[in-house]
Amino acid sequence: MMALVWLIDAVVIIVKVLGGQTNANPVLRYGMWLALLCILAAGFGALGYLLLLLQHHLGSNP
Repeated sequence: MMALVWLIDAVVIIVKVLGGQTNANPVLRYGMWLALLCILAAGFGALGYLLLLLQHHLGSNP
């Protein structure tokens, strides 16, 4: 249960840094934005691949 509290705390800190409420090095802030965009792109790519696999699976059954 304590790990969940730490995870939520880390997410809150990251959101504050990305939103500009916490003073942080601009390189760190841009790097975090870049990492977030890469994670989103990877997520969309994985979702597209899973949909493609589902289409092949449903199309192969008569």
